[in-house]
Amino acid sequence: MKGNLFRFVWILLVGASCALTAFGQAPTGRIAGMVTDASGAVIPGADVTAKNIATSQELATITSDNGTYLIPSVPSGTYTVTVSVGGFKKGVVKDVKVEVGTPATVNVTMEVGMQSEEIIVTGGAEVLQTQTANVVTTIQGRQITELPFTSRDALDLVLMLPGTTTPGRPRSSSINALPRGSLNITIDGLNVQDNLLKSDDGFFTYIRPRIDAVEEVTVSTSTPGAESSSEGAVAIKFVTRQGTNAYHGGLYEYYRSPGLNANTFFINRDGAKLCDGKACREKIILHQPGGRVGGPIRIPGLFNGKDKAFFFVNYEEFRLPEQFARTRTILGPDAQSGIFKYVGGPAAGINLLQLAAANGQTSTVDPTVAKLLSDIRSSTSGKGNITQTSDPNLQYFDFTNTGGQVRKFPTVRFDFNFTQKHHLENTWNLQRFNSKIDFLNNVDPAFPGFPNHGSQTSWRFSDAIALRSTLTPRLVNEARFGLTGGSTLFFG
Repeated sequence: MKGNLFRFVWILLVGASCALTAFGQAPTGRIAGMVTDASGAVIPGADVTAKNIATSQELATITSDNGTYLIPSVPSGTYTVTVSVGGFKKGVVKDVKVEVGTPATVNVTMEVGMQSEEIIVTGGAEVLQTQTANVVTTIQGRQITELPFTSRDALDLVLMLPGTTTPGRPRSSSINALPRGSLNITIDGLNVQDNLLKSDDGFFTYIRPRIDAVEEVTVSTSTPGAESSSEGAVAIKFVTRQGTNAYHGGLYEYYRSPGLNANTFFINRDGAKLCDGKACREKIILHQPGGRVGGPIRIPGLFNGKDKAFFFVNYEEFRLPEQFARTRTILGPDAQSGIFKYVGGPAAGINLLQLAAANGQTSTVDPTVAKLLSDIRSSTSGKGNITQTSDPNLQYFDFTNTGGQVRKFPTVRFDFNFTQKHHLENTWNLQRFNSKIDFLNNVDPAFPGFPNHGSQTSWRFSDAIALRSTLTPRLVNEARFGLTGGSTLFFG
């Protein structure tokens, strides 16, 4: 009785864990195919191994009774697929590209001969995808770093894909005219959207992926597979770069300044001719320095050889001086001293304070109001332009508020091949945003130097860890765990 109860509870736990893992986001693909001989007969029991060219990670399985095989949870990359079975030459298919959410089909025809002999075939993409109805577009490798856009936010890569509509700024984009709440955006399987605002601000990520930290981005726009876990009609999946057996890195600085910017036709046509008879150039200044490095980890006594442990680090800063033109309506000097002018009244105006005193009313300005009016008038000195309005008592004051942003984007990834059967990966992001003045929410100073303004600061983190284990030649388990968090402080 106790044994049956134990088995029943165990089955419930396993079923519950399977139900929970179904909601995970798998940033992997798979390799599948069929092994046959020259006559077309299937070959069961053949050993199939996929080896990552960059890291030498090996994933293995065997063909089933009908000659088919499947290697699930394959990290994105380029692989060499090797098939071996007694009585046949070894079949080797090179350059098999695996992309997230896209199955790679590798069918191998074996020839009779010694296993020491090899038949080498160069792999290629399928003309027609037969394993899934999922419609997928992938941007990867040099495409990511060479596409022309200025933000360096990897989410903006999606703007260049078919079906994406951007009515205004990138954050307002939609895909296939679907509501933004239908989008699901992940980095290494971890949802990184601001889910509080997802229904109306879905094309936005709480953790901002950077193009030098991303290996590829895949967009599934129709019938996504089980790896997308029914989290959205459109799945946007980013995969972080990983280290390889060779050290690679780079340093960069992206810089924009008025001296390098050209004015638009409309600014040249409509702008004030204040710069040598021409419209002044827009004051756009931007610094984006950074660097990345990746390679093998070699620790004597722990990781001595290659193919065991790898690291990747990317760091980028976003430095943006900001300015925003404001126009305020203020009292003119006479009106501030109590002299108001009216249509049909005396040209010199009427002193309302004297009129109040003559009628036994309060004839002095409230000291708090008087101090504020004095501070407003003082702030206009040399800080902007004052023009008269159609109302003789009011003036326009035009000035520019200045501020700035500094954002920091470190990314770290580690990969460990403990054995040929067990692979562990961990990706970590910690992002820090600081702004002097929050122009985004219109909380800049009311007048130059005034203290009534807010700033926006935030720190955000994400961590995704996954363990892939080949338990038997036909049983693979991937456990993936993720965590996001942080805080955003307004009016700090």
